[in-house]
Amino acid sequence: MYKRQGKPFSLGELNARVGAQLRRCTEYISKKDKQKSVISYGELSVDKEKCRACKRGEPLELGAKEYKLLLHFMENPEWVFTKQQLYRAAWEDDYYYDDNTIMVHISRLRNRIEDDPQNPEYLKTIRGIGYKLHYTGKKQ
Repeated sequence: MYKRQGKPFSLGELNARVGAQLRRCTEYISKKDKQKSVISYGELSVDKEKCRACKRGEPLELGAKEYKLLLHFMENPEWVFTKQQLYRAAWEDDYYYDDNTIMVHISRLRNRIEDDPQNPEYLKTIRGIGYKLHYTGKKQ
């Protein structure tokens, strides 16, 4: 005779328990975390709640992937990211060696956030590794 291990439960009960845990978890988010919905770095800012990016207070016209890339960089300034990591962050999918996709989106993002995309102040290329968000505040 087959014997079950553990307590029997229905999928409805499991769903209700998971939902209750998620509600409790979100209740404990501090006000500080809620205030972090706007991230600033140099002259750039991103409002995560409104999905809006600005430079010097002026809104930037960004595509969805460009916004996701900028948000990823803004949440992790000074970190160096490989093309694979950036692909996963923006596309939320596995990376299948396509250098051109990331390079095109980085180029578009630079055209929108940089005063001179040929001499970037924010989005730096780390040769042989990837890209990082780095701002010294000095015009080059």
